[in-house]
Amino acid sequence: MAGFPLAGRDPEHAHQYLLDHAAQHGNCLLYTLDDSLSLTDLGLLMRSQQVGEARLTRPLFVKEEWLESEYYRDRLPLEGDPAIDG
Repeated sequence: MAGFPLAGRDPEHAHQYLLDHAAQHGNCLLYTLDDSLSLTDLGLLMRSQQVGEARLTRPLFVKEEWLESEYYRDRLPLEGDPAIDG
């Protein structure tokens, strides 16, 4: 994935990149209930977040087991924490 910034991208463009990457490298794909895309074997969950007028990608890197577990997967943050994002 060198050369492709995962954060701050248009979500549709990032999703297509991940789909192409998975097809080329045989990664395991998973869509979550909120329509986020994950490459589970890499521990990458591509979320998106509203930033002003734009919706941009916000990757999360987690343990593969978390993505395979509905319990953990459904508790991963959807948006940034207001206390952190300031």
